Order: sequence, then C-alpha cells, then structure tokens
Amino acid sequence: MKHLSQDSLLSPGRYAATAAALVAIAAAGCGSSDSNSQAKTAADHANEIATTRCNGVNEGQPIASLLSGQTVMGVRPLYGATVTSKSDAREQLHGAVVMVASEPGTTAEWLDRVLECHSAGATLGQTVDDGDPFFLPDAIVDITVQPTKDGFAIQVATNSPRDAQRILDRATAWAPSKVVPAVSMR
Repeated sequence: MKHLSQDSLLSPGRYAATAAALVAIAAAGCGSSDSNSQAKTAADHANEIATTRCNGVNEGQPIASLLSGQTVMGVRPLYGATVTSKSDAREQLHGAVVMVASEPGTTAEWLDRVLECHSAGATLGQTVDDGDPFFLPDAIVDITVQPTKDGFAIQVATNSPRDAQRILDRATAWAPSKVVPAVSMR
C-alpha cells in the first residue's frame, strides 16, 4: 500500500486556489451564451448548416437517384419512447425512416451531410420543394443516416408531434408503394 507524504497533498492555499479556479471555469461555462441554447427559426438553423457544413458539397449526383425515389426500398413511421413520468413512458411518433439501397462509394456520413445540405437548401429556397421527406417548410428536422445490410436507414425526425406527422405524410406520399409496418426505436 502506498502512503501519501505531506508533500504530495495540496496545501490549504493551493487547494483553495485550485477550487476557485474550477468554480470559475464551471461558472464561465454555465454563463456563456451558446447560440444552440437560444430558440432558432428553421431558416436560422438552415443557414447555419449551409455555412458550416455545405461548402463544397455537390447535391446532384450522390442523391439524385434517392430524391427521384429510384433507390428507396421502404418507408416506415419512426417511433420513440417519450417519458411522461417516472413510471410511464409512451411511444410517440418522431417522423419517418426511409430505407434506401446503397450506391457505390456512398457512406452513411456523406449521405447524412448531403441530405442535411439538401434540407438546408430547400428551407432557404435554394432548391425546389419536390415533396421529399428530408425537409419541412418552416420546421427544423434532424436527419440521421445509419448503414444497414443492404443500404442505409435514413431517420428524419423532429420533437414536435405535429411536424413528425407532416414528415411521415410527406414520406408516404413521396413513396406510397414502399410503406412498411412501423418498428419501435427501443
């Protein structure tokens, strides 16, 4: 067993100075005005995405077959648990999952980025709204792409039940013959 010498412990003066520094750092972090903590409009969010993630991203080729519906394998509702109390959690609609076939050279990360840029461009009026489910007029959507055995599962989600239904409605109207039963996120 190793014993600590008096030299290895903080002196009362050093302890107080270290504690004060840690409190100051914590207070500075809590008091900072993070732009993410403020309410954003869909246009503000889209502009932030467009300026920080979309420089040099070409939307055309990588997602043309996806946006035309050619690679869509299925669409289903996206449900997740919402905790209503300590003893109660309920399933709530969060949006849609669009399953697509993989394209040569496309990664989940790249597809996620290109779809976020497509969504930002559509929100900012830079692309035509063709009814695809990857954006909603006047709403913020969260796009997450996960690899699957045969392609990708694209989750298009929001926290608003009304907007979640709008996403699902757009997805099923966009690919009506590809609708499949719902699967829980649990």
